[in-house]
Amino acid sequence: MTTEITKERIRMTLKEKMLYHQIHPLKLLVDISTSLLTSFFAWHHNVTWFLILFLIPSVIITVLLITYADLDRLKNSDFGRYIRVYMTRGIEAIRFGGQIIIWVAAWFHSPIFILIGALIIIGGWLNGKLLKRTTP
Repeated sequence: MTTEITKERIRMTLKEKMLYHQIHPLKLLVDISTSLLTSFFAWHHNVTWFLILFLIPSVIITVLLITYADLDRLKNSDFGRYIRVYMTRGIEAIRFGGQIIIWVAAWFHSPIFILIGALIIIGGWLNGKLLKRTTP
């Protein structure tokens, strides 16, 4: 059993790992937490902590998940099937654009634009449900 799991994990390509690690609960926790914290530090113009938290936690969890996590369960889940179809590079860019809007809005103390940025991120995650496209 363990050998089968290991072989299956090895067969998953890096591209697949980069896709499916995005929905791992630890990755979501790290990304949401760092989004909130970096926005707080942007609001207070604390560039040092903003830059530290901007990349380090996300990169660490990404490397750990891609290297050690069994992402097959996520790949074969309903959520995995959903992102396989709807989480394109363009949608990832839209989500990141929403985060940039949040950071800029926090820097300039604009709660309405923080909300707009958050809605863009949520819209990116829900694009398949919102646009009602058919699966290829």
